[in-house]
Amino acid sequence: MSLSPDRTTISSGRSWMLTVLVGAAMWAALASLPGGGAAADGRSYASAAAALCAVLAVFGLRSVPIRWVVRAMSLASGLLLARFGELGALEGVTGSWKVLVWLGATMAALALAPSSRAVPGGEPGTALRAGDVPAATTRSATVDDERLLGRAGVPVTLVLAAVAFVGAAALLAGPRAAQAFPVGARIGDVIDLGDARADNALVATERLDMTTRPRLSEEVVMTVRSPIASFWRTETFDEWDGSAWTRRDGRASLLVDGEVEPAPEDLAARDGTTTRQEFRIEIGYATAVPSAPSAVRVDSPLQLIQRPDGTLAAPIEPMGSGTTDSVSSRQLPADDAALAAAGDEQVPAAVLERYAAAPVATGRVLELARSITAGATTDIERVRAIESWLDDNTEYSLDAPLSPKGVDVVDHFLFETRLGWCEQIASSLVVLARAAGVPARLATGFTDGEWDPVGGRFVVRERNAHSWAEVWFPDVGWVTFDPTADVPLAGTAEAAPGADARDWREIGGAVLLVVAVVALFAGSVRRLVRRRRSRWVAARAHRVAVRDRWDVRAEDEIERRGRSAGIERAPGDTLTTYAGTVAVAVEDPEILTTAEQVEQHRYARH
Repeated sequence: MSLSPDRTTISSGRSWMLTVLVGAAMWAALASLPGGGAAADGRSYASAAAALCAVLAVFGLRSVPIRWVVRAMSLASGLLLARFGELGALEGVTGSWKVLVWLGATMAALALAPSSRAVPGGEPGTALRAGDVPAATTRSATVDDERLLGRAGVPVTLVLAAVAFVGAAALLAGPRAAQAFPVGARIGDVIDLGDARADNALVATERLDMTTRPRLSEEVVMTVRSPIASFWRTETFDEWDGSAWTRRDGRASLLVDGEVEPAPEDLAARDGTTTRQEFRIEIGYATAVPSAPSAVRVDSPLQLIQRPDGTLAAPIEPMGSGTTDSVSSRQLPADDAALAAAGDEQVPAAVLERYAAAPVATGRVLELARSITAGATTDIERVRAIESWLDDNTEYSLDAPLSPKGVDVVDHFLFETRLGWCEQIASSLVVLARAAGVPARLATGFTDGEWDPVGGRFVVRERNAHSWAEVWFPDVGWVTFDPTADVPLAGTAEAAPGADARDWREIGGAVLLVVAVVALFAGSVRRLVRRRRSRWVAARAHRVAVRDRWDVRAEDEIERRGRSAGIERAPGDTLTTYAGTVAVAVEDPEILTTAEQVEQHRYARH
């Protein structure tokens, strides 16, 4: 088999290094595909496939120049990553650390691959047989990598420095740069009508059936750029019939100029602090428009409708993958102390009549509500008492059994199974609160999701679909309550996922920056250390010689007297030449005599 000439210029160790790097780049691409590179049985094939591709490409295609192999593998993995993986429309920016792995591995592989100029005595691409390789070329394959890289490639330290600099820039400057880009509305891809299913949590509905199980997979449904962490609300419901939730007021109107007309009782929409979110849809079909409560303006490329409660939908023009809406919303801070004070105010009759009327419930559910809230004096105390009872007496599980048809779902959950998912728990909280005279309603949407520190976004998956209770308080309006999800009241928490994530990003970036600087200047520091050590060793040897040898001591004295007279010894001066100049300058002929004795001692035939 003919052997590509550039393969003769590198050692086997460097070939394996290139194999590891192109394999890592291919793994990053395969692992970022939908499903994470997993087969139907759940086993991951990304690592095995990447390793097999890398070994076959580097060691199997021996007649192909290795630089072409590296470039082809880099291009293939980059296309996979951009079209179908982390950088594509399907997955958004989730798991951006894989992009960093791909970038670092690709840069290192391209830098370490030999160039055409490294092929001795041959034109680029000229194939040689193993027996025809010149002796000099054969010898070059065995030289150490440090010398080889200095002549035919790039030093490993420079490659390491470049990769570390890129990683540090991505971790430290990436999120800040991403946040600097303006938020705006964008139209999405072609609609996937096959995803217009009832178990799709981003499909708007007029009836929320509590006897069906939600679809909760790992698929990314949207990404959110937001300065706050919040529930991403899509719909609210206020009518309960024992098995399903509906709305008392089913009207809807076209959204005009993007301005949302909030409900009169939505106090946060009127007096709250404004924040802005960008929602990018990542699935092929959606009609429910998410927002952080409470939305006051939406910039969308599609025609939207608004319900009386302030929630939005897109039934006329459904949203496809890539559709992006910019939402301005308002929030009022809420804590237990403020809510306890608000409980002393009078609740408007319209709010009580609609949201605190006696609910559809069995007798034992109503009795349970009275017993739980018997000692409470304010609405916040009643709600916290109900939350505490649910936390102590029920269990959250996605594998909970469905309620039988024809029975009250809340009654069946509270007294029969006490095992359910968010919809059953939140429905029970709303029904018990209303039974205690507290105005409440059910809300649906998504929890905040996973924070991606590199992309600066929340990544929301299908399994983040959620239901929770909203309770109305004077001077505050609707406040979120949920025993099953740790999302802050009123969505006022900072969007970063806490100090740990910020520490990881900043500390990781700082470490990479230090590594880059050290790698970049490692050669200079090493040479400086060697030079200083050599000088120290030479100075020490000179001191020993001055102590032990009269001729060295005499030469040192001559040079000292010359320096005192302002005469430096040139590198080419013999001792007698230099001594003669010094003797004339200081008017001491003994200096020249001493120099002649030293040279006679050193160089005369004994």
